Parts: sequence; C-alpha cells; structure tokens
Amino acid sequence: MNSNFDLVCLAILFCLPGAFGQAQEFTGDEYVTGMTVVGKPGSDSACPPIVWVVKPDTPAAKAGIQPGDRLLAIDGHRGIDVVQASPLLRTKDPKPSTIELEGEHGSYSVMVGRIKTSVLYEREGWKVGPDGGLYPKNATEVEMQRISKINSEPPAGEKVFPIGHYPADLDLYYPGFEIFVWKEPQAMAVGGIEDGPARRAGVHYGDAIVSVNGVNARGKSMAELERLFSSLKPATMTLVIDRDGVINTFTFDLAKASEVGVANHKRMYEGRMIPSVITPAYLHCWVAPPRPN
Repeated sequence: MNSNFDLVCLAILFCLPGAFGQAQEFTGDEYVTGMTVVGKPGSDSACPPIVWVVKPDTPAAKAGIQPGDRLLAIDGHRGIDVVQASPLLRTKDPKPSTIELEGEHGSYSVMVGRIKTSVLYEREGWKVGPDGGLYPKNATEVEMQRISKINSEPPAGEKVFPIGHYPADLDLYYPGFEIFVWKEPQAMAVGGIEDGPARRAGVHYGDAIVSVNGVNARGKSMAELERLFSSLKPATMTLVIDRDGVINTFTFDLAKASEVGVANHKRMYEGRMIPSVITPAYLHCWVAPPRPN
C-alpha cells in the first residue's frame, strides 16, 4: 500500500500485484460474487466502497453490476466500509445476497448469486500454494516455498520503478513488472508483475534476472536500470531468468506503461496509481490529508 494513505482492496481472487493490497490467503473454498471492491477503512457514506472490477461470466456480471458503482448495502447492512463488506462478500455459504448499489442511473438492488473461488482461480490461471497464497498454475513446490519466504522476510533493497510498479513517465514502454534490486548476494528479481507483456510470456514474480537484451543488469545505477528495462519507443525485450536453477529465456514486445495501467484498471493521479473507476466526485477519498509541519 502507499504509505501516504490507507486503501483496502477486497478482491474475488487477489488484489492486482502492485495495486492496493496483498494476495488474499486461501481459507477454504469460499463463495464470492465475482466483483472487486475498493475503499478506505473506517470511511462513511461520503466515501463508500466502489466496485473496481467485475469479472466476466460471474454472478455479479450477470446481475448487471458495473465498475464504478457505489456499494450501499449488503443483505440490509448499510453504511459499511470495505472491511465490513469483506465477510459479507466472501462467505462459506453459497446463499445469494441482496446487494444495493448506486450507479450511473441511480440506486438499484439486485440479487447476486455465488461462485466458488476455486473456479475463478482456475479461470485466471492460479493455484493455491501450501502457504495459502496464490501462484501461477505451473509454479513448482520449490518456487512456491521460495516466494513464500520472500513475502514473509523480504530482503533489503530498492525498486527501480517509483510509482506502484510503473515508471513515472507512462509514455515509456516496459515489461509490466517492478525490479527488486536486492543487496548481494541476493539476485536482482522480478517484482510486482501485473497483467502485461512479461506475465503473458510466462515470467513469474520472484524470477531472478540473469540478463536483459544480453546485458547483465547487476551493478548499474537506478537510472541506468530504468533505461535498461524501458524504452522511449516500441521495442522487443529478451529476458533471461533463473528460476530455481532452471534458465529460461523470454522474448516479448514491450507495452506502453499507460496501456498496462488500463489493462490493470488503474490510472495515475497526483503521482499515484489509483483505481480507474474513481471519479472526480470521490477523488478526495483517495488523497491523504496534509501532514502537520
């Protein structure tokens, strides 16, 4: 999360890497509606939870819920924030819920059914690891153990892209992931990978970076690394990674950072990446109050 403000993402699967939360732990095969809701904990009706993403062919989609709709009530529970909505949207019971929302054409109420999280995981290409986290379907046991350790005990280091896994200049072309520059002897690695060129090519979060376009990235300054991992114009990247002793080479076309943001339902606002559904009327909910001097 951004250290300047609190924002919680209640997701059907997970909060997009580098977005506004961490992957949710799997606590059994829960039933969900198929929508992702974002909001500020403890907020009142002036800053209601807002529907961020509605996955296709899910109960929420079939009920006509749209991204940007404001959540008013769930089964009669009104005035709830995003945290209070969590146990009402992720349940052990497949029973449908009556959800009241406010959309483009005013307030409305719909009966929304449920779908198993395991069905959605399968559709999205994920599986549940031994630690309860979500991993690519082709992740090995060794990889899952390594990533679990990284998540629980992250090595000290820096990140190349400064704005939630994005370059400050959204006109740059890049692979769609952050780069963790960890201190020796820890290898430089792929971090915060989102829906983008690298992920679609098969790159995983936590992959150790061997070379980029034939260049060893180790030892370069942060400015040099940003130039190495991005381009001012359309370009192709060849990325060599070491995944637990197995060397893999991925070649893919870079994408404009702004387009990666759109694919991940985000946009930049005042130097931050925020959900793209946040309209001007609710931007104040996502801006930190000034800190006293």
